[in-house]
Amino acid sequence: MNFKITASLVLILLGLWIWLSNLNYLNFKRDWPLILIFIGLDLLLTTIPKKFKKSKKQKVLEDLEKGKISVEQAAEQIKNQ
Repeated sequence: MNFKITASLVLILLGLWIWLSNLNYLNFKRDWPLILIFIGLDLLLTTIPKKFKKSKKQKVLEDLEKGKISVEQAAEQIKNQ
């Protein structure tokens, strides 16, 4: 996720948290670890798929190495991406 989007979401969640705490729905002193948990989950869930997802270029190169496509086809596929 983009840093600006993540930072915006964190600030929105923090603002909601403080607002709900002022309305006595949440206790900031007791519930602050939840902020860390939400930030950690967000980082984890946005990082893991990127680590295991192969790019289209990697797939084209693997097909080229295995002989499934020719050099010209690989060049064309990479150029069109």
